[in-house]
Amino acid sequence: MIVEQFEVCNELGLHARVASRIVRELSKFESNVIVKKEGKDFNLKSVLGVMTVNAKKGDVLTIEFSGSDEAAAVEAVRVLFLNKFGEK
Repeated sequence: MIVEQFEVCNELGLHARVASRIVRELSKFESNVIVKKEGKDFNLKSVLGVMTVNAKKGDVLTIEFSGSDEAAAVEAVRVLFLNKFGEK
């Protein structure tokens, strides 16, 4: 298991379009990807899971990756966050 923290830097946070991008990217991996926020777990491989996180700009999310390709999944998520999910 790998645990990383990522800051939401895009203006609108984790909204529907971003959720779709995250799920589409993570569907390429076998690993489970769970975000922990306020004592709750949310599945980042589900649009509903991403939307329910309700993360806003500036929120720091703790994300757990577990599975055979977890290192590659971490890198994919890192790229998404660094590129602000393709937004400005």
